[in-house]
Amino acid sequence: MEQKTKSGFSLYINSNENFQNALILEQRKKRYRIGLTIALMIVAVCSILAYRYRTYHSIKVVKTISKDLTESFQSFSYKNGTICYSEDGIYFLDGNGNEKWNRTYSIKNPEASYCGDYIVIASKNGNEIALLDDCGQMKKFSVSYPIVNVEVAKQGVIALMLHGDKGNYIELYDAAQKKLVSIKVTASQNGYPMDIALSADGQNLMVSYLVVDGINVKSRIAFYNFGTTGEEKGDQLISGFDFKDCVIPKVRYMGDSKAVAAADDKLIFFKTGRTISKSNTVKISKTIKSIAVNDNYIGLVLEHDGKSTEEKYQAVVYNKSGRRVMKHDFSSEYTKVLLGEKEMVLAGNYHFSVLNFNGHEMYQKDFKKRISNVSLTGKKRRYLITYEDNINLLELR
Repeated sequence: MEQKTKSGFSLYINSNENFQNALILEQRKKRYRIGLTIALMIVAVCSILAYRYRTYHSIKVVKTISKDLTESFQSFSYKNGTICYSEDGIYFLDGNGNEKWNRTYSIKNPEASYCGDYIVIASKNGNEIALLDDCGQMKKFSVSYPIVNVEVAKQGVIALMLHGDKGNYIELYDAAQKKLVSIKVTASQNGYPMDIALSADGQNLMVSYLVVDGINVKSRIAFYNFGTTGEEKGDQLISGFDFKDCVIPKVRYMGDSKAVAAADDKLIFFKTGRTISKSNTVKISKTIKSIAVNDNYIGLVLEHDGKSTEEKYQAVVYNKSGRRVMKHDFSSEYTKVLLGEKEMVLAGNYHFSVLNFNGHEMYQKDFKKRISNVSLTGKKRRYLITYEDNINLLELR
């Protein structure tokens, strides 16, 4: 490199050789950056595909739980574990299958609902109710009329649909068993109640009615509010929607501001609050065989007509806005559908399979022992499977 000095400063003049070397070095750096970017993109794509289409090939028995099991035994995921209940009592298993508490009662045809810390067990077509918190503290009481449906809110408020002699009743009780609300509904004025859903704060109730007028049939979705908004209306009824020529057997609140009604030919999504409005309607062209709902998703199993595909069923999942997030065709016979955070579980008498929300079957197995019940647990990839003689806590590997 040549150096010249002028007026107290220096000038550095590159020779042609040095210039060419610098240019080559810069080109190499550029190629390296491009190669590194491509490599990172390939790794990212492979990671995404591996996650979407990951498949588990084995299942490990984490723990075998010996219990006296009856036909009424049921279970569901609760906090970081599993609630198991029957007509004789209820107990809580943690994520490792260890029993944390156990309570006994006598409730025929038990039906459960849970929200927040509270769990309610009610006698279907009976009068008995047990309310428990997450520590297993239990309160029991009875109501005057047979119970048709039950829901519980996060602060222990219980909503009941009761079948009376001259009509049905909607009643609300607080955690201290104090009656808060009693509303009489009749077939001539309201219709026949099909299902109820209680909001997490216990302030709002959604009811599906079947209305029969001669040969005409329609469904009515009614929204009740038990706060100041409902008091302003006088009868707590703040909104209602009628739908012709359909039956709506399932309604559910999805979080604080959304609700869904599952009809026999459509899903109707609502935006809730001080005012209620329909936000989306999804037409269902196939026969709905099963429905599963949680706070974020609603899953359906549809029956194919047999002409368009060799598979018998189609599983679909929609988010709370009504956008479809999953579709999967299958033929395995099933008796139970469960919806998790990002998965759907299908269980039959001997078959068990897990689908992710990309429509990929992550695991499937045919058991030698007959499955009587299956539930999600508080841990990912862990499931509680009940046979006729014991319970297994299983983990996908």
